[in-house]
Amino acid sequence: MLIEINDELDFLTRHPNMKHDIEMVIEECLRTEDIPCTVEVSLSFVDKNRIQELNKEHRNIDRPTDVLSFPLLEDGELDTELDTEFDPVLIGDIVVCEQIAIEQAQEYGHSIEREVCFLVAHSMFHLLGYDHMDEGDETVMRTKQNLVLDTLGISR
Repeated sequence: MLIEINDELDFLTRHPNMKHDIEMVIEECLRTEDIPCTVEVSLSFVDKNRIQELNKEHRNIDRPTDVLSFPLLEDGELDTELDTEFDPVLIGDIVVCEQIAIEQAQEYGHSIEREVCFLVAHSMFHLLGYDHMDEGDETVMRTKQNLVLDTLGISR
């Protein structure tokens, strides 16, 4: 697994243990889904203005959000061995809004580390083909996110 990090805000410099936690979350998501190949994920930390721009451009929603996921593969492409000369396989991009993550951590009464790990797990399952457009799908996705965080001992 490779993680390409774009940290415009020096978030990881201010939270030095966070990179290790993020790597563990991504690895556990991949392990949970039995992904048969080596993957690459792009992870960016941005401010509210940038995430609002991305949200408007890609989702036509003109407001900031906590996290955006940009899957690069079709559903099911990682379910089988990919016969490719490209290793690792780039599965997508995760964009986290630092300010909103901090606000949500305070609102929910847990650490910023827990909030970012939750957002990364949430986005990883989007990259792996899950969504939460209806109640059933949301339950499946939330269960998987919680399993990853519980397995790693990342609690509220």
